Amino acid sequence: MNFTLDRTGLVFTLKALLAASLSVYFVWFGSNIVFGHAYPQNDQRMESARENLSQIQTDRFYRKQNLASALDSLEKERALLAFVGDIMLDRGVKESILKNGGGDFLFSFEKIQETLKQYNVLFGNLEGPISDKGQNQGSSYSFRMDPKTTSALAFAGFNILSLANNHIGDWGEEAAKDTTARLESAGIIGVGMDYSPKILNLRGTKIAFLALSDIKGMVNLPFLYDKSEAEMAVRSAKEMSNLVIISMHFGEEYHKEPSVRQKEIAHGLIDAGADLVIGSHPHVVQPVEQYKNSYIAYSLGNFVFDQDFSEDTMRGLLFEVELENGQIIKIAPKTVIINENFQPTVP
Repeated sequence: MNFTLDRTGLVFTLKALLAASLSVYFVWFGSNIVFGHAYPQNDQRMESARENLSQIQTDRFYRKQNLASALDSLEKERALLAFVGDIMLDRGVKESILKNGGGDFLFSFEKIQETLKQYNVLFGNLEGPISDKGQNQGSSYSFRMDPKTTSALAFAGFNILSLANNHIGDWGEEAAKDTTARLESAGIIGVGMDYSPKILNLRGTKIAFLALSDIKGMVNLPFLYDKSEAEMAVRSAKEMSNLVIISMHFGEEYHKEPSVRQKEIAHGLIDAGADLVIGSHPHVVQPVEQYKNSYIAYSLGNFVFDQDFSEDTMRGLLFEVELENGQIIKIAPKTVIINENFQPTVP
């Protein structure tokens, strides 16, 4: 296609181009006049918005910091302790673990582990040695637990266990001492092999644990209760701690009420300065008593045991204690039921 442009057309085209150029220029110039002062204002507004946003972010940061600090302070002030009764992972319990748990000793605690993991301190009475050493001392009820049980106890959340009872010496002193070493290697404190307290520093609160037994076993280990020596040990522990807790293996088996001797011992320990006395040995639950400003749980019953000959021996107490600033502010006894596989459960 041929395209031709005469003089008239050329002039028209040039005029049109000039008009378009002038239009673009005036639009540009006008916009500068009209909006020239608005841009600084917008900049100021934007800058002000940025400053406000920055202040909001700063305020939020410090609120979070203050909240974290308050929560941290609360955590330091409060603590939750729990105490359970007799633990025995031999005999029928071991048979159930092999049959129903594939030989894994964690099986004993799998029904209650979620409950136990909330506590800062978890304490129980270990009814016998954990060892592959020693000689059977000839008791008609002689317990010795597999070394694998230490990892199961750690899994359950135990960080301190009483060894002061009539079964820790069932396989002699060698097995008893081996138990202490094995627990220690699993991060668990064994208390009660002598009159020395174990001190736990829990968020600035020093808690002294003592464990004694009024029941003789096959081997006379140095934790048997003596009134003057025990009360002297409590007074000494009180001087080095904020709170003194005594595990006392005493009373008569299968009796639901504490004996006169149990009361005399427990009251004497509190008079000497104990804040809490936790009892074991009867294998059934006995009452909880407040004496002065302290508490006595005369017997927490069984926690893991194979005494399925009665309903009373297949239940126990989980004794919950709340501390605030090193003082007991609340106790909460909770029922534990042992199922047919000898696993403790909380209804």
